[in-house]
Amino acid sequence: MKKGISPLLATVVLVALTISIAALLGSWLASTTRMQTEMIEEDIKEQVNCSSALIDIADIICSNDSQKLQIAIVNLGDIALRDFSVIATVNNTFYSNNTGGPNSTDPLGPGEQAVLTYFCNRDQYCGSGAAVTKVYVSPANCPQAYMEKTFNVGC
Repeated sequence: MKKGISPLLATVVLVALTISIAALLGSWLASTTRMQTEMIEEDIKEQVNCSSALIDIADIICSNDSQKLQIAIVNLGDIALRDFSVIATVNNTFYSNNTGGPNSTDPLGPGEQAVLTYFCNRDQYCGSGAAVTKVYVSPANCPQAYMEKTFNVGC
């Protein structure tokens, strides 16, 4: 006659296995919930802080000799801004760039000025007689703090 494990021992093994799986899932769920909560808190803090963000476009320089478009900006708000995107109307063509300028390791602090410098191809945008007519600047960490100005600056 063959014998298996006793019903009591089988019940104890099943309960122990169930408790182990529940502990692993509970630990994973708690860790995931904590991480999500921290990310949401950071986003909310940034949104609240962004309500006091304000930038201004102080000056535009367009040079077809050096093939540079330079945009001087000022942080008039109370939060550091970084990773600026620029859309400019140059010679009736949209010019877009999101490189250069203050970034996450060296943001533009409150009250500070910076010059965003971009390559501006003279054949495509900044040729002789071209003009910058509109500039839009937006920081990545507070996109609602954008600034748009109309200019008439020749290259």
